[in-house]
Amino acid sequence: MEENTPIIFIDDDEDDKLMLTPILKEIAPHLPVLFFDNGQQAIEYLRTSQQRPFIIFSEISLHTMSGLELRRQIEEDPSLRMRAIPFIFFTHPVHRDLVEKAYELTIQGFFEKKQTIDEIRAQLRAIVSYWSNCLHPNRFVD
Repeated sequence: MEENTPIIFIDDDEDDKLMLTPILKEIAPHLPVLFFDNGQQAIEYLRTSQQRPFIIFSEISLHTMSGLELRRQIEEDPSLRMRAIPFIFFTHPVHRDLVEKAYELTIQGFFEKKQTIDEIRAQLRAIVSYWSNCLHPNRFVD
């Protein structure tokens, strides 16, 4: 896994940020975590940064720009699409129609946030481990 490629987390719930930060630092201590409150902030970062994010975790329901709209904009932007950043929805609550809409946008996963910290840690550990070992374009550094 390339060092210093950020984990991007888009979630407007301050309590979730406080809970998730130490979990992500434990799971991937060599990767910085960047939090954004909405999709608009995240898309602006992605369009102006040359960093190759390791992964994007996003809530579905966000103010200003939803996670679905964020994913749509990434898919419609050729330069962002070519960066092949794994995109995971990590959200609650989950409804079937949202899952179907999300997969129409070629996401790489959809997870409902579990109830306990230990369960959330296990979810995030499995996701980060998978993408750490998976071959995808971001694994090949120029």
